[in-house]
Amino acid sequence: MSEKIAIIGGGVAGLTAGYLLNGLYDVTLFEKDERLGGNVYTLDTRTGEEIDITVFFWSPLLYPNFAKLLKKIGIKLTTRPMEGLSQSFRNMLTRKDYYLSCDLTKPRSTFSSKNFKSAAYQMIVLWNYMKIVRLYRKGRLDGLNLRQALSFCPALKGDILKLAIFPICIMTSMLWEELMEAPTEFVVAKINKQMGTPFKFASWRLYPCKTRVYVEKLAAPLSGRTRLNTKIRSVTRNGRSVALKMEDGTEETFDKVIFACPADTALGLLDEPTADETRLLSPWRYNNGLVIVHTDRSNYPPEDLWGMYSYLYTDEDGRINTSINAHYRFQNGVPDDSGYIGCQHPNIPIDTDKIEFQKVFRTPVYDHRSSATIRELPTLNGKKSTYFCGSHFGYGLHEDAVTSAVNVSRMLGAEWA
Repeated sequence: MSEKIAIIGGGVAGLTAGYLLNGLYDVTLFEKDERLGGNVYTLDTRTGEEIDITVFFWSPLLYPNFAKLLKKIGIKLTTRPMEGLSQSFRNMLTRKDYYLSCDLTKPRSTFSSKNFKSAAYQMIVLWNYMKIVRLYRKGRLDGLNLRQALSFCPALKGDILKLAIFPICIMTSMLWEELMEAPTEFVVAKINKQMGTPFKFASWRLYPCKTRVYVEKLAAPLSGRTRLNTKIRSVTRNGRSVALKMEDGTEETFDKVIFACPADTALGLLDEPTADETRLLSPWRYNNGLVIVHTDRSNYPPEDLWGMYSYLYTDEDGRINTSINAHYRFQNGVPDDSGYIGCQHPNIPIDTDKIEFQKVFRTPVYDHRSSATIRELPTLNGKKSTYFCGSHFGYGLHEDAVTSAVNVSRMLGAEWA
């Protein structure tokens, strides 16, 4: 009889582990939410549009394990190159708008020259990204946070600094001040993960399908063995088995357990965490990032200045507060005239009658304490019949979640060929 294994968490990491281990083990997946997918979510709007709320582009060159996983579940990777890779900015105090395009598919004449930031801005930002990477590799930035590292890049100031930092806020789902305090090592790793070489950066693509498609395909083999809306109180290990105690007082016993959930959730569930589990999981903090999907355009730049993203920000005495706003019309399968906007970390009033969806998505905060654990986290796996995976095993990306789940599954006998 197959050993029983419990997977706690129905996001991409948990689904990947469940998919790969199905057949080798008697797998049961537990999810506290009413749905699977974690931080990926496909919304069916009132107007009949299918919109991916948080994730809708990726790179086959920078996400090799995720690309391999999509192929395994029968999703064709052919899709059009990234279009609309552009950003608009609005200073909410001065009402100044401007636009930066990294999209070679649109002629520069499409945009007002008054509001259009030239390719020179883009090149200054990219050159300084690479400068920070070079300085870090030479050991010049060891121990520094991003704010301190930026002193080596005097060209990044004013509007150009915002052009450089706001996209990293998107990459990390971190606030400006959190990012400025983050270790340079993390920022360099994130830039490498998201950009790599110019050739790899150009490999970014819109998803070939809605995220719900691959969530459903990964979950299909576990039909009947997935528990939604499950509230686990604690996880107890006795060296031979693992007991999951539920909020309703019931208890289920397994041979092994995989925590495919945030680090703080895993630590909170463990009845008697080891010293290493406490040391490596306790530094992690998470943002509870509210995302609102709406059609209220009143605080946004004119539509001809909409990019894939709009940043609505204030800058008062160097204290910068920005919301990150995705214009979903750039997604595959969404009408070009779609008015739906996704606002993360909202800092503007939004007409409640025009709000269609809102949800809190938890994302890891990378500071000096949490980032220092990343290399050691895999050492927790295999002890006391317990395994861990998730995007915090890397830099918060789909690729990191999938890779960590693949590594755990291989430890447990799954093939990855």
